[in-house]
Amino acid sequence: MKGILFCLLLVIPFLLFGQRRTDNSLNSEWKFAADPIKVGEKERWQDTSFATGSFDKVKVPHCFSTDTRYFFYTGTAWYFKQFEAAAPGDNHVFLKFDAVFYKTKIWLNGTLVGTHEGGYTPFEFDITTLLKNRNTLAVQVDNSWDTTTIPGAKTPVPYSAANHRQFYPWINYGGITRPVHLVTRPATYISNSKIIAIPDLNKGDATIRIKAFIRNNSATAITSAVNAGVYRNGGKSSIRFKPQQVKVEPDSVISVEMTGTLPASEVALWSPDAPALYSAAIVSGKDTVETTFGIRKIEVSGTKLLLNGEPIKMGGCNRPLDYPGYGSMDPNEVLEKDLTMIKSGGMELSRISHYPVPETMLEWADKHGLLIIVEAGNWQMTPKQMNDPLMRNKFRSQMREMMERDWNHPSVIAYSVGNEFQSQTEEGKAWVRDMSSYVKSLDDSRLITFATMLLGREDIRKPEDEASQYVDFVSANIYGNHLKVLQHIHALYPSKPVYVSEFGVRTDAVGSEEERIAYLKKAMQDFRQCDYLIGASVWTFNDYFSRFPGTNANGYRPWGLVAPDRTLRGMYTAWQEEFSPATIELVNKTAGQAGIRITARKDFPSYTMKGYQLKCNGTYIPVKTLHPGESVVLNVDLAGETADVALIKPGGFTIIQKTLK
Repeated sequence: MKGILFCLLLVIPFLLFGQRRTDNSLNSEWKFAADPIKVGEKERWQDTSFATGSFDKVKVPHCFSTDTRYFFYTGTAWYFKQFEAAAPGDNHVFLKFDAVFYKTKIWLNGTLVGTHEGGYTPFEFDITTLLKNRNTLAVQVDNSWDTTTIPGAKTPVPYSAANHRQFYPWINYGGITRPVHLVTRPATYISNSKIIAIPDLNKGDATIRIKAFIRNNSATAITSAVNAGVYRNGGKSSIRFKPQQVKVEPDSVISVEMTGTLPASEVALWSPDAPALYSAAIVSGKDTVETTFGIRKIEVSGTKLLLNGEPIKMGGCNRPLDYPGYGSMDPNEVLEKDLTMIKSGGMELSRISHYPVPETMLEWADKHGLLIIVEAGNWQMTPKQMNDPLMRNKFRSQMREMMERDWNHPSVIAYSVGNEFQSQTEEGKAWVRDMSSYVKSLDDSRLITFATMLLGREDIRKPEDEASQYVDFVSANIYGNHLKVLQHIHALYPSKPVYVSEFGVRTDAVGSEEERIAYLKKAMQDFRQCDYLIGASVWTFNDYFSRFPGTNANGYRPWGLVAPDRTLRGMYTAWQEEFSPATIELVNKTAGQAGIRITARKDFPSYTMKGYQLKCNGTYIPVKTLHPGESVVLNVDLAGETADVALIKPGGFTIIQKTLK
């Protein structure tokens, strides 16, 4: 009965106000052909009469770079799909791609639908007027790069050797790498929604601000009623929004804002250890969308990062999208395995990638509790590129597509506008100033940063010498001399928090895994001396394929805590203990019993621990709430001379395991 009631509660808003859209998958079998000398378009491969019977069959999502028939192919390739579709009536049908790498050109039934540039963000086209009962879809994909693509090569600069500047350090995994959909919507529909849910930490209630974007794809003006409801755990909240009446002109978009207050009795704050989620059902005319969100407050106060009013300092990681056989595809079985290891390893505040991640990752992070800094483009662009209007427009486009997809995820706490560019130059400073302003114009509810590699330089003597003057918190990639560099950064920006966006050491840069572990422990000693440090993100969680100079002969850059197949290295276990918010020690032992002290770290990592458990010899014991620096001694029964103990985070994640004697 509970399951039936839950389903009814979810359906009720759609029955009362609107109708569900349809979203039909176009995944599974497609035809595929490489086009290395680019004859396809000239030979009219896009025509419905073109014969594709001899072409290879592939399953989309598909990464041709990992298909052994086209291993590491760079160039133009084509995908073909035939599908049937019913007449949409008054509705409109959209062809949506979650991501295609990198440049895309699309034809339906021989007619050009549109083009797109950018390898990691979604895009769609209205195909209503081109749709037939039986349809032929042709998609041209080009994964090549040059000095005008993002990511891409550098223009000539004196600080980068000729072989370095032609590459970026991850593989250009080409193909339709994420799902494809046919989405049916009313002619006037909700094209996007933006939900900002901010708690009042004193009163306990929360302001919910919903912004709905209403698009009219019809030929006449439409007047539409807009309303919304908020739900949690299948139940409708008491919050009420004032319905809006809006008029939308043909082929245009308007935004509608609705604001309400959720009473304190119904507020559950979202955090990594308590990732409470809500959903909003937004209705406009015949269209209804459901969006998940969380209520949390992220802010900077002096050198502290506050989540829901409490300071947090957390470990994190960078995770290149790379898995044997899948490339940059991220199937659920890989994603679930990786993120479980990341969460269990205390890597909960991460600048996770140099490019937009799959939305399924953010959905997992929302549900299980990870804090994510998302980043789009600008990996080591040159000053000339950053000053180029073409490159600036391409970056804005990719950034906007990422933000408009991701801005309702409570796991997303900050936007990064780039990594390791020449941020001490006038072009670099102008880039951060202008792009920060652009990002804030789209979404001012999150923090802004970028990853600098230059703040250890002695010639940067004052804040105005470098672009970090424009960010909410400083992110720095630091490889060696951690304490000295951090102290220099703090001297430059004494009122800003500092985040180590990259640190680590390669497996082949040391003589043994023990030396790597010693490197880690020394870095962590340095970090723990810096009260202004809010996080540190290891480079990297996993090894990754690369063409970049310095890559090993097997094709991998071996920075990972885990091997390419996710076999754990000794560094993972060591990192897991160092990134734990608590320590465990045996303080006394008598016949059949032992006292085990759990101490919440007060330096780094550091945050309030709520809802943790100690598992000892198979028995679970609740741990009281521990604030940084506090400890508790738990008396446990021994089944022999030793105690096998584990510290369990809310959600069942094991973050420390050891045998105490």
